[in-house]
Amino acid sequence: MIVKVRGILLRFTDYQNEIEVDGGTVREGLADLTQRYPALDEVLRDREGAVRATHLIALNGEQLTLEELDREAGEDDRVDIVTAVSGG
Repeated sequence: MIVKVRGILLRFTDYQNEIEVDGGTVREGLADLTQRYPALDEVLRDREGAVRATHLIALNGEQLTLEELDREAGEDDRVDIVTAVSGG
């Protein structure tokens, strides 16, 4: 599957925005991604290993809940990681 990284997270992936990862599920793909980019892991997941609430994960354009990260994903699927931006 391809993971698309945007915005502030790009600095944690050496500015690679489309990264091919291994895994049979979205969760496994994210684990492969964070294994390659350990600094991303600290920002993307909390101490328990759950994706932080500030990040939205989508599979082929469909937003997933944390419970849906075990959804199957093949080599032609795309996972998007979008980070909420706040300010004022």
